[in-house]
Amino acid sequence: MCTTVVESRVLTEQPTVVRRGTMAPTEMSAWFPKTYGEIVAFLRTHHTMPAGPPFARYHQLPDGRFEVEAGFPVVGVVASDAVTQMSSLPGGTVAVTVHVGPYDTLGENYAAVAEWLRLRGAKAAGDPWEIYRDPPDGDPATWRTEIVQPYE
Repeated sequence: MCTTVVESRVLTEQPTVVRRGTMAPTEMSAWFPKTYGEIVAFLRTHHTMPAGPPFARYHQLPDGRFEVEAGFPVVGVVASDAVTQMSSLPGGTVAVTVHVGPYDTLGENYAAVAEWLRLRGAKAAGDPWEIYRDPPDGDPATWRTEIVQPYE
C-alpha cells in the first residue's frame, strides 16, 4: 500500500540560473556536484546568491538518456555566458510530493504522482523537476527530495 502524500499547488514562474547537459543516468552522480559548484561560483562572480535549494529538471529521451537542466532559483536577472544561463521553472498547477531516502528509490514517488494524476483524470503537462532539500551527504535514508510535476 502506497503512503505517499501528493498535493496540488499553484506556483508562480521562478527565474533560475542553470547549466544543461545530455547524459545517461549513470553519469549524473558525477555531473551534479560539479555543476552546482560551478553555478554557485558563477553567481558569486555576479554578486548574487541562490534564492533557494538546487533543482534539476529532466526530459527523458527515447534512447534512455536525459536532457537535464540543473541550477538554482534566483531573484531578478543574472548575466549569462555560453555555459551558465538564465531559465525559469514554469508557473501553474503542479502535483508535489516529498521523497525521503536515497535517489535510487525516487521512482516509487514518481509512480505515486502518476497514479495520483490518473485518479483525478489529469495528465502531466511538461517535464518534472526535483528540488534537493538536503545535500547528498550523511545518511541517504534522511535525504529529502521534492518532486514537482506540472499537470492539467
